[in-house]
Amino acid sequence: MNQRLALVLLPVLSALACVSPDTEPGAEVGESEQSATTPLRQKALGRMRNAATYFHDVVARHGGYAWHHNATNLSERWGDIQLDEDQIMIQSPGTPDVTIAFVEAALADPATPALKTYALDAAMALRQGQVKSGGWRLYADFKPAPTLKACYLNTTASCSCGGCTSSTYDDQVTQNALIAMMRTDQLLGFANTSISGSSSYARARVETSQFPTNGGFPQVFAGPVAARPALSASYPPSIGTSCGLANCYANTYTNEYWDDPTLNDNLATAFVEMLSWAKELYPSQAATYQSMRTAFGDFLRRAQMPQPQPAWAQQYDLQMQPRWARNWETPAIAGQESQDVMWALLRLYQLDPSVTANRAAVGTALAYLETVDYANDTLLSRYIELDDTSPSNIGFYTVKPGGYPVRFSTAPPTYQNYGWEGPSQLAALRAEYNRLATDTTVMKRSCQQLRADTAQAVDTAVNNERWITPYSPGGPRSGATPGDYLDTSTFVRNMRTLAEFVTRTTTDCTAWNY
Repeated sequence: MNQRLALVLLPVLSALACVSPDTEPGAEVGESEQSATTPLRQKALGRMRNAATYFHDVVARHGGYAWHHNATNLSERWGDIQLDEDQIMIQSPGTPDVTIAFVEAALADPATPALKTYALDAAMALRQGQVKSGGWRLYADFKPAPTLKACYLNTTASCSCGGCTSSTYDDQVTQNALIAMMRTDQLLGFANTSISGSSSYARARVETSQFPTNGGFPQVFAGPVAARPALSASYPPSIGTSCGLANCYANTYTNEYWDDPTLNDNLATAFVEMLSWAKELYPSQAATYQSMRTAFGDFLRRAQMPQPQPAWAQQYDLQMQPRWARNWETPAIAGQESQDVMWALLRLYQLDPSVTANRAAVGTALAYLETVDYANDTLLSRYIELDDTSPSNIGFYTVKPGGYPVRFSTAPPTYQNYGWEGPSQLAALRAEYNRLATDTTVMKRSCQQLRADTAQAVDTAVNNERWITPYSPGGPRSGATPGDYLDTSTFVRNMRTLAEFVTRTTTDCTAWNY
């Protein structure tokens, strides 16, 4: 190129070099003009590609992720503990969630093959964390001599430490990791032997972790579980007496709570989705996964307490009665878990409307729970005292250090590392319950809401590539440095929104691409 021509073209080349990937050919570079002329779908594509690349290339460690990444010092990484640069979170919102976000982005934007690579890298990080019992634990450690030890399947295994052999369903760990692995397997055409092998290994062991006859799942599993009878839930024997729950119903059990059927921390919907994806993606085994899903739905209905408190407990003993777990996890009606079970049952009804009992159980529970939420129907207690005669004691257990609760109280407990009350989802559950009476299509965001959420994700992306969450005056966890963080939960939420908008503006939301 001669010098004169170079000088003539330099302003043009400079302008082109500054054009955002969001900008349409021929559009002006200025933000106001771009906003006026560029359809939102094109902006969403640009943000989605940029954010995925940044998170994969800059934030990832060994292909995996923490919950919080210090934006100015990416070596400071936090889950529920501080992680070093060889450790990743499996527990949500962690590496499985990012994997799923990459999968959905790759499906929405097949013209960008890098997205498929990002999904594979995250799934391979999950594979590194898989344990020999088939599932996953809270973390994965990539060091040759891991400090977060586990009986790893594909790397350095520590199988003698306490609990190291167990896979966990608590906090949806194994369920979400397996969903991520299965969906990556599908994305890659079931052709990657490492991913397919990991999925197959996990699914075979999940099958033997469901209690035969009973249909529930334990909180953790290290191998096949023994059959349990298909009992219906009942109240512990102390209820209705005058001596008080903690004194009349002592913590005396023949086995540990983590080996009993559990609903702790929103396991129900995670199981339904895990089994639904397995049924859809592996048709040769569809009958097995359908049977498992049906059995789990039967368990959820049997786990519903009888009147006058027809909701659900957090965990159950051998007699299918609410039981103690840790010393702040009580035999009680569990508000958070009850809401999750209702979502699971409505999803089961949506998948198979012939099982009307699933929706009916939700109606019964709503009629009760709508009488005990509070703060203008916005909050629901984590625990509601069991009382089959007069269920009026609603509030918190007071916890003695190292001991068990002695009474219910309206005052917050001394143990603070817990969600003692949470948002009431009863209005949304009631709306979905009513909708399903006449419309059993999959619940999804309205096009209007999807566009609003997409615009928010587009507009808040810093440098069109990342989302910042400020933490001040304290950091995201105790001991963390205050400041700006790259939160995995925000990344996942926005990426999945952008992918959904990119997809649905070619199907049912075409009119909303402006």
